[in-house]
Formats: sequence, C-alpha cells, structure tokens
Amino acid sequence: MLSLAVGELVRRIDDGVPAAIADEPEAVHRLRTSVRRLRNVLAAFRRYLDRDATAGLRAELKVWGDALGRARDLEVRAAQLAEAADAVGLDEEDRSALVDELHAAHERAHAQAVRWTRSRRGRELRKALAAWADAPPLADRAGRPAKKAARRAVRRQADRTLEAAGRLDGPEAAHALRKAARRLRHTCDAVRSAGLLGGRTKALGRAGHRIQSLLGDHRDALLLAEHVRSQADGSPAADAVVGWCQERSLAALADLPAALADLHARREALH
Repeated sequence: MLSLAVGELVRRIDDGVPAAIADEPEAVHRLRTSVRRLRNVLAAFRRYLDRDATAGLRAELKVWGDALGRARDLEVRAAQLAEAADAVGLDEEDRSALVDELHAAHERAHAQAVRWTRSRRGRELRKALAAWADAPPLADRAGRPAKKAARRAVRRQADRTLEAAGRLDGPEAAHALRKAARRLRHTCDAVRSAGLLGGRTKALGRAGHRIQSLLGDHRDALLLAEHVRSQADGSPAADAVVGWCQERSLAALADLPAALADLHARREALH
C-alpha cells in the first residue's frame, strides 16, 4: 500500500515540475498540492516507515512546499483582489494601485521557487524521492495487513481533526484545524488510490476537504484584507475591498458548524 501511494505521488510531483517552472495556469498549485499530499501521507503512516528517513524527507519537502507556497499564495491573492475590485466597482487607477504590486511580488516569488527547484538541494530531493518511489524505507510494523493499517490511519486522522475542532478559539487554531482536515483528506485519498476501504472513507475525505476549503476561504479573505490595509489603508477603495473580504470571511465561517457536524457523523459511521 505504501509503495503504491508513495510511488503515485512521486510520479505526480515529477510530472508537475516542468509546468510549474513554466508557470502554466494552476501548475504551481498542482505541484504544491502533490508535495503536501506526500508530506501528509508520510506523517499519517510514519509508524510503518523508518523514523529518521521519514523525518528528513518531510523536512525537505516542507522547504520546497514553502517556496512553492509563497508563489501560489500571491497568485491567489492577486486573483482574489481582481475579483474584489470587480465586485466593488473599482476604477482602473484604484485597481492597478492594489493589484500591480501583487503581480510583481508573485513573479519574484515564482522565480525564487524555480531557483530552489533547480538548485543542488532541489535535485537531491528529487533523487531521494525517486529512491522512495522504488522502495520506501519501511519499519518492522510495515508487515502488518494493509487494510488494518489503513483503517487505523484514517481513524487517527479523523480523531485528530475533531480534536483540533474542539480547540477552535482563534486564527491560529483555525489554521491548525485546516491543516488537520487537509491531512485527513490526503490520507483518505491515498488509501483509496491503493484500492483499500470503501465509500465511507471517500465520504470522510470529502468532509475533510469541505472543512479545509471553508477555512481556506476564511484565511485567504483575512490575509487579503490585511494586505489591502497595508497598501492603502483609509482610502475609499481599500475600505470597499476590506468590506468585501469581511463578508467572504464571515460566509465561510457560517458554513463551518455544519461541515464539522458532517465530519463527526462520518467518523461515527466508521465504527
């Protein structure tokens, strides 16, 4: 199971590098997601893998993912700011004052991500990934039945997400919940890609994805509002965009209780 899951994710990463370097539409997002998926799968199944080797690989994947993430986050922020500008009816001058710097920052961040990917460190990471795809370094526990290990991993990630939901008391806690929900989703997807478990696991992954998406929309709106305030605080254009961001943020949070209730019900259905 682990060989199938890791091998498939490494293949996605390799396939995604050229398009991400060329900055094709959504290519950086797809590559970043594949890197995150692999990190999360390694974390979810760490008890079945060599501890030191797994920690080292996850650390390098995080550095790469962070470089890709800076470019992707700026790309998303620029697109959302353009959407907000349209929604509140900004003229071209006000729109350019807010959006142009984001486009320039995105280009700089993308260039940095490309440099890291092409660097010696990046090449060594991809070489290590190829080795993992051929033969992940396994622990003694990896001899256990795959279905049993998969079911345990899915349950642990669902419980971890629900525990994070119980500590939801601020922006950092919301970010922690979002990351837990994302790992749950990626764990369910990996298990399903290996042909294990069934529809309940798929539904649980969808529940995790819904929470991840809502909290992602919430966080993106807050970060966009913060950016606009830093660029043009107090101007009518900035105030209009900040108001739009606040509405988006509140709308995402309004749907969160139902999403959490759905996750709880899906988790109970696993018994």
